[in-house]
Amino acid sequence: MKKTPKRSWWSALLGGGCLVLLTACGDQRPVADFSFISGSEHNTLDPQKMSWSHDVRVARLLYETLVTLDFSDLSIDPGVAESWEVSEDGLTYTFRLREDAKWSNGKPVVASDFIAGWRRAMMPDEAADYAKLMFRIKGAKAFYDYRTQQLADYVRIKQSSATTPTGTASEAARATYELAMDHFADTVGVSAPDDRTLVVELAGPCPYFLELVAFVTFAPIPEEVIDAHLKINDDTGMARVDPAYWTDPARLVGNGPYQLSQRAFRQYVFMTANPFYWDRAAMKNGSILELIISEPQTAMLAYQAGEADLWVQVPSGSSLAAELIRQDRPDLHREAMAGTYFYNFNCQPKLNDGRANPFVDPRVRRAFSMAIDRRAIVERVTRMNQPIALTYIPPGSITGYTPPAQDGVTFDPDQARKLLAEAGHPDGAGLDGLSILYNTNAGHENIAQAIKNMWEQHLNVSVSLEGVEVKVFSARLKNQDFIICRASWFGDYPDPTTFLDKMKTGDGNNDCGWSNPRFDALLERAETQSGAERMRTLEAAEAVLLEDQPMALLFQYENLYLWDPAKVKGLHANAWARWRFEDVSVERQTR
Repeated sequence: MKKTPKRSWWSALLGGGCLVLLTACGDQRPVADFSFISGSEHNTLDPQKMSWSHDVRVARLLYETLVTLDFSDLSIDPGVAESWEVSEDGLTYTFRLREDAKWSNGKPVVASDFIAGWRRAMMPDEAADYAKLMFRIKGAKAFYDYRTQQLADYVRIKQSSATTPTGTASEAARATYELAMDHFADTVGVSAPDDRTLVVELAGPCPYFLELVAFVTFAPIPEEVIDAHLKINDDTGMARVDPAYWTDPARLVGNGPYQLSQRAFRQYVFMTANPFYWDRAAMKNGSILELIISEPQTAMLAYQAGEADLWVQVPSGSSLAAELIRQDRPDLHREAMAGTYFYNFNCQPKLNDGRANPFVDPRVRRAFSMAIDRRAIVERVTRMNQPIALTYIPPGSITGYTPPAQDGVTFDPDQARKLLAEAGHPDGAGLDGLSILYNTNAGHENIAQAIKNMWEQHLNVSVSLEGVEVKVFSARLKNQDFIICRASWFGDYPDPTTFLDKMKTGDGNNDCGWSNPRFDALLERAETQSGAERMRTLEAAEAVLLEDQPMALLFQYENLYLWDPAKVKGLHANAWARWRFEDVSVERQTR
């Protein structure tokens, strides 16, 4: 057989007119000191409502929290707070805000701005995914419940009334909102004795509270600006910030290193240095361009053409990822992640279309999980040989915590078929109309196809594939409009609860709708403990999760990044996928 010279597929694509076309398109975009590729359009730039990693990545450029977490060594650094004190019992934190902290409109960041942001996250009005993070604060859970009941009462009274007020915000709706604000001030343990002092009282011990405060949900918002964009719905009584505010560079005000300057939907986000940022002199660049390119081949073209200095998170399920590893490129960086790839099972008794849900039975969930050959997926599909996931929390990611690998599910098709039969589905009987939901253009289809084939082979169950774009996927996930769906979770702070709290009953990120009283009770017990005792309790909680299998864990992430270390300085990959882009400089070649 005649052999042809080896040539990488993207090298062929870079020839001819493809490069010309790409460059021509790029000329219409702003030019930045540093640019990077992201694979998805943003769901929101609202810091209190976001939960997706690509949203959080940009949020920390636009907003700064009281303290920041350096993920290279997990140290706590001052942010807006220049100092802080903790009471002897660990229940009261007093933060002293720096005098030179300012918003991008030049006005000072004051303690009440933090209260305004945190209060939004505590209110059911905005339906923040991370609302429960706030429940560590004294009175926060009670306030959330109060507002929930208040809104329900408002709707009930309004519907039973013979006359209804008109307008965008009736006097009744405004009065209800003002009552909630008064109740918050009277019951929640956050206060501002003066503009530069924020006092926080906790509901109980929380050894990782500073790590929590560094997360974007705890970002401040400019109270007077937000009030100007607040809309109170006359029908529901809910008070929400106009969604258009968060996408409008002319209106959005932040306090981070950068400010939003331009945004083109599904194309790019352009940020320039915030001239009022307190540490502006230490920043290594004056502008950042985020290119939004969902298709891996197109992203590779843009990177190879020099249109981007960094490609964050090359899709690990794509054929491109395996090819890059094989190439052994000096600009390829591989990092073990504090994140897990898995499949969610909908655990609600009824599906959205009213059908009975077979996955309400944990035996069915375990059977489907046992019928997945994870080793084959990482060796033959992703071809990256990621560590297969026996546990939800990646081993070694959190100091002092040992995930209960002995309780994890392994590939066992015989036991899987036995469990299905016990659950009333011998040889897959009665398991019709199943589908796998996934978001497109990130390599997920290859994994879904492999798992579909495994379930058909080992369980005699036919499964269809549903690939949708990421915003549709996100909405369906939150509405639990799926039977099985691909999912992943990256830790937000270095504590086991960053993973386990997601699966609490009713948590905003519990997309499975799973509920287990034993699991909830163990997490509640851990809140009163510390040290090794607390870690053992959390390990027991994860063991309950693994026994019940609300999700089929597949593999622990190993992220791939592309950047040339000879050109791009100040980038440091880490297990948490958190970056300090203000420290990045790029040495451009001159012609």
